[in-house]
Amino acid sequence: MLSIKNISLVAAFAGLAVALPTPAEDAALVERQWHGAHQHWKQPENVVWVTITETAGAPTVATATAVYTPPAAVVPSAAPVAASSSSAAPAVASSGATGYMAIVSKYRAAGGLPALTQDSTLEANALKTSTDSVGGLKHELNPGSMAQVLAPGNPNNFESVYVGGWLCEIPTLPGLDGICSTASQGWSHDGQTGHAKILTGSYSKIGCSISSNTNVWACDLA
Repeated sequence: MLSIKNISLVAAFAGLAVALPTPAEDAALVERQWHGAHQHWKQPENVVWVTITETAGAPTVATATAVYTPPAAVVPSAAPVAASSSSAAPAVASSGATGYMAIVSKYRAAGGLPALTQDSTLEANALKTSTDSVGGLKHELNPGSMAQVLAPGNPNNFESVYVGGWLCEIPTLPGLDGICSTASQGWSHDGQTGHAKILTGSYSKIGCSISSNTNVWACDLA
């Protein structure tokens, strides 16, 4: 049976103004469900965008806006998640030549785009967002992050998420060369293009992580 996975994004540009999906894109996400081995989407729950910025001479301020209600984040049924995300030990995604950066670099080069620099601050921000995404996808633009994309997954399927879930929103992108006919199987894009545009944009740094208590891939860019 073809599985359907939900994806989400957020970006901050000049002045840290948040750019969110359109209402039409949001509405299309609500009814999607994903069934996989020992995992499934539950009933829709609120997704909250939390934008955290720093202003000189002022304390950190967090503002949150409930935007839409897609299915809850994927949680392995064999390991229920406690109410507090701090009680679970997060698993940081592997990096470097054998991890997510090899995949990012491969498709940046294939698309004729400048290489992105792996950034530890962005990795930490992405891990925090993934860890906090208990019961749903929760976007957090922590200091240093200018854009973020999220999707359900597991530590071993980053290429499926990065290509099939995100880049294949625009299957005609240079470097994809027709692979989306198979790579995007199981992903429902519903006309969204925001994730692909962020990942092929003018950012210069990236950091991705996944937490074992939520199985949500997060990539932050700047």
